[in-house]
Amino acid sequence: MYGGIGSHFRLTTESATATACLIMVQPRPGNVAQPLQARAADEENVPDNDRRVFSVIGTLPEPDGYAVAKFSRSARPYEDWIKELTQEGASRFYEQFYFSYGHASIADLAHLTMVAENISIVAAVEVLDEQLVDAQESSTRYQDFSKRRFYTPPEIASSRLSAQYEQTCDRLFEAYRTVHGLVTQHFERRYASKRPAEMADDEYRRTLRARAFDVARYLLPSSTLTGLGYLCSARTLERQITRLASSPLAEVREIADGLRAAAVRPALNPLAERVAGPLGELLASHPNEESEALGEAIKKAALTGAAAAPTLVRYTEASPYLQSTYAELRTTAEGLLRDTLADGARGVELATSVDPRTELAATLLYRGGDQSYRQILDCLRALPDDQLESICGLAFKHRGQHDDVVREARVGYQLVFDACLDNGAFRDLHRHRNCVQIVKDFNGHYGYDQPDAAEEAGAADIYRAAMDEAGTLAERLDQEHRGLGQYVLPLGYRRRALFKMDFAELAYIVETRTTPAGHFSYRDIASQMCDQFARRFPALASQIRATDARVEEFFER
Repeated sequence: MYGGIGSHFRLTTESATATACLIMVQPRPGNVAQPLQARAADEENVPDNDRRVFSVIGTLPEPDGYAVAKFSRSARPYEDWIKELTQEGASRFYEQFYFSYGHASIADLAHLTMVAENISIVAAVEVLDEQLVDAQESSTRYQDFSKRRFYTPPEIASSRLSAQYEQTCDRLFEAYRTVHGLVTQHFERRYASKRPAEMADDEYRRTLRARAFDVARYLLPSSTLTGLGYLCSARTLERQITRLASSPLAEVREIADGLRAAAVRPALNPLAERVAGPLGELLASHPNEESEALGEAIKKAALTGAAAAPTLVRYTEASPYLQSTYAELRTTAEGLLRDTLADGARGVELATSVDPRTELAATLLYRGGDQSYRQILDCLRALPDDQLESICGLAFKHRGQHDDVVREARVGYQLVFDACLDNGAFRDLHRHRNCVQIVKDFNGHYGYDQPDAAEEAGAADIYRAAMDEAGTLAERLDQEHRGLGQYVLPLGYRRRALFKMDFAELAYIVETRTTPAGHFSYRDIASQMCDQFARRFPALASQIRATDARVEEFFER
């Protein structure tokens, strides 16, 4: 049990630019800044030493990246390149330098905005399990999710458990509505006297509802439909589609197909849509060759019918390396750890430091099994060197010539936190993409959390009945097809994830996730992370501006 109220998150990313905005800096030491201006014809061979700093809009992602790549390989100014480059030229360039010569970094220069609507929370976690994206997902605090529905995977739709799955999800949504209402009433009774005098009625009601959603969200099945949008490079999108296409879940594979198609077909283009109406009226009222030529020029300038990345992501497909590696990791972990009962206690542990080889073996087994990182390290200490080497070799055994090594091979971090927490809080902390995150499969093996407010509001029986029913069905679904059970599991069920980071990232997480505006669950987890670190490194921990998780500011959002 744990108390408090709230929700807050920030995006973290390592990606550099958005699709339509690129900052170019051309340093010219010894010169003052000069405005952009065309060079006279007789000055073309004169070295240009004027400093220019400017942003760029109105270009397609692939020609934009092409221009930067050409700029890096030439003394000519960027503006000269971007004015003359076309999608056709960009495609030829990428075919030669990206696909033929393997200059992979140039795909980082083309940035896209991708959107996925009405996908399950299960799939959304998979889609956003990328470090190099800027993303936002539908908020469970600011939206009433009872107005949404849930996704039924084709594997379940065709099974004998289909009707029971539909009924259980319906009951979870009904419990979500009921608990939200009871908790809202409870909060109004409890906090009415603490309402700030200057708070308007509508803001007061929104705050009550948002705080109650923080509790009710525990009942939302992970099949609930959500939406997300993100910005990424073409190279990241290519890697993401390959990873998703390798999933054992049909929904995730279908989304991989959708992302690939979305990149190569005509993109949503609000500018072209705004131009289309007036342009059509103009052409209809002036039907002549000049108008037609003007219309074509305007359409071209508005990028009408253009695709975002028709070249760079079209060859993506499932990765035998990922599929074979993770299947063998599961088999190895199940065999090696079969006598170790999985620890499902809520909380955080800061792992003891180990050598890179042991960390790699432990991380691989962590990904494949249910046990905690500590339990796995205890098991590895009893293994001979040759068996440890064999486990490490699983990261590379199936690797093809062009495969990036699996994420589990990212070892060498001194701060390794193993967190067991509700899936709702995990979704919040999952946004901290500067961490290396190793996310276990979501199942019901660790049990679920129950917020104190549900008990205080008199909703405990409703809550537990709904959670227990979902857990029982999830187990049956997983017996039929591994991974299906998670669709019916509510967000209150626990899952495990490993977070590897440096001190600066820990400080950032603690300082942003312990504030009173945050959700009480991740406030608790962030506080535990700080406490664990402080026991080992008290001097450094004293520099972290943590807020005591017991501090409550109900009306602060």
